[in-house]
Amino acid sequence: MAMTPKASTTPDRTGSNTLPIFTEIEDVLTHVGRYGRAQIAILILLSVEFTASLVNFLLGVFLLQSPTWSCREGYNCSWTKDPCELHEGHWSWDNKDGFMISYFGLECDRSYATLAASLFFIPGAVAGLMIFGFVSDRFGRRVATATALISSLIVGIGQAVASNFELFLVLRTLNGFCCIGFQANYVTFRNEYFPSSARPTVSFVGACFKISGLFIMSGISYLFEWWRAIPIAYCILVAICLLGLFVPETPQWLLVNRSPQAAADVLFQVAKINGSPLQASQIRLKTPGSTKKSGNILEIIKNRSHLLVTLNFCYQWFIVSLMFYGFYFGLEAISGSFNANFAIMASLEVPFYIFNTILLGVIGRRKALLLAQIIIIVNCILTFIPLKFTADWNLKRVATLVGSKAGVTICFFILYLFTNETMPTTVRSTGLNTCSFFARIGSFLAPFVVRACEQAGPYTQNLVFLGLTVVGVALVSILPDTKNTALRSKTFVGDRDEGEGQENKVPSSRVS
Repeated sequence: MAMTPKASTTPDRTGSNTLPIFTEIEDVLTHVGRYGRAQIAILILLSVEFTASLVNFLLGVFLLQSPTWSCREGYNCSWTKDPCELHEGHWSWDNKDGFMISYFGLECDRSYATLAASLFFIPGAVAGLMIFGFVSDRFGRRVATATALISSLIVGIGQAVASNFELFLVLRTLNGFCCIGFQANYVTFRNEYFPSSARPTVSFVGACFKISGLFIMSGISYLFEWWRAIPIAYCILVAICLLGLFVPETPQWLLVNRSPQAAADVLFQVAKINGSPLQASQIRLKTPGSTKKSGNILEIIKNRSHLLVTLNFCYQWFIVSLMFYGFYFGLEAISGSFNANFAIMASLEVPFYIFNTILLGVIGRRKALLLAQIIIIVNCILTFIPLKFTADWNLKRVATLVGSKAGVTICFFILYLFTNETMPTTVRSTGLNTCSFFARIGSFLAPFVVRACEQAGPYTQNLVFLGLTVVGVALVSILPDTKNTALRSKTFVGDRDEGEGQENKVPSSRVS
């Protein structure tokens, strides 16, 4: 379905000229301005949600940093770097209240509890994926976003003032449930306001907001040696996100679930803000003939082709998330400041995103994803090649880590867009959240994989990632591309065309 305005025309109000008639929402969005004032405002208001969600996801990485310790006067501690090997009275934390591990006493025999912060987050996130995906498709993107943001703010405040670790874990679970609701819904909410040709650039802007979250985490952790500062910063971001509730429901969802008139009303608002002329006689939106209910998860697995596409995307999300968080957890093994390493890795994502934005517009989603995975494969292979000019494994690891991080970053960038464009409006959030569920599994397994690989040998991690990516390349090659394809209402991209449907005229009194 090409993204060019339909050739049919209608006389203007004077009868002297003809105006194009639009039967597709994306054609109207292209006509009124791909990057008009309305779309820019919507993009900024909604993208803050991406910043807040990433801050929440990385809370565990920063909150569980190991604080520094010192040997008490009169004792010799030079023979070990692990305070747990010393007598309890021979050492002390340098800043006990500044780190969650020392504040709640999670050292030594209670160190197992540090993993609980990740373990308790997963059930909440999984439940949020399934429930908020359904809410978004059945009741609307705006309803799902409002519910998730308000709930997350309340829970986030409780998390910031938690007086014991057990309460923190409960609130962490609830926050995982709420945060995932607006994080996954954000991509769908945003994309349905832009035509296909604009979505790569829009995704780049969203990625830049995500990167800002990485810098916020690094900056706060460096400037404030107080663990509560991080959840407080998250609450402030969520409060700012509430401004996004001024964004109206998307015309795509309104067309499928309410009426062409409701969808046209939003399009007229966009045209008016953009200053683009639009007459009621130009809009004759088609409604699909099917009466499927939105939010039915069975739609993504109802037949063999839908099931294969869904499983394919689930695998891609799993391996990319595993590698993405695996590289970040691996930063602790690299010499230097953890916060500095984290910020450097975050800054390196910017050129990757710029390159990928151009790439998506030129070669499409599928080929761009294939190229990104090939970059990962090449860097994993380079790990096994001996470097004659240096025996420093740490230097070699950093070099290959940066290259692999480039490929993984691009993969994540593409998957958000590719998956969202493949799924129809009726299950767009449900489908994306189902794939995100497997990403959560990957992020959960990442620290365990990194630790197991470090014990097995320096090359093991890249060997594992190499095998997973080779399989990913084979699976990506059979996916249908979505470049220059309109968002489908009730069928997957790659299915037969949805059909002509019925054109619905808008009352002639409506003029922008």
